[in-house]
Amino acid sequence: MQPILVDFPECKIIGIGNIGKPTNPGDVWPALFTRINEVTDRINRHETIGLIKRNEHGYLAGVKTDSLSEVPEGMFMYKIPAGLYAGVTHRGPISKINETFEKLIYWLSTNNYEQFDVVCFEVYDERFKGEEDGSELDMFIQVKPA
Repeated sequence: MQPILVDFPECKIIGIGNIGKPTNPGDVWPALFTRINEVTDRINRHETIGLIKRNEHGYLAGVKTDSLSEVPEGMFMYKIPAGLYAGVTHRGPISKINETFEKLIYWLSTNNYEQFDVVCFEVYDERFKGEEDGSELDMFIQVKPA
């Protein structure tokens, strides 16, 4: 596992769930997939985003949209702030994602970075296969020099 550093621009996520309120990821993904076509100006139709924020309850499952997108009723919007992010590809079953997250946190501490603002957002695309060994997804954490 070799993380990369990426300078991301701000992006807007619209989806199901909420940052700031207790939310179970297992509940929001099925709801998102039943309503995903209500978000009419998705930027990439092959990607979905999972988002959590440091020191706050909640989880948002959504899609990247145009900055002028309207939020469908019953959905929520969150802007992922521009900034420096450490990214890594998680390989293997989704149930083992915490192992990759812990390795990424360790890498940050040994490379003079620390978490900043958004704890993690995950990018799911056609490589994601749930619990299959060959499954992949990309994970990013906003960082700053320690």
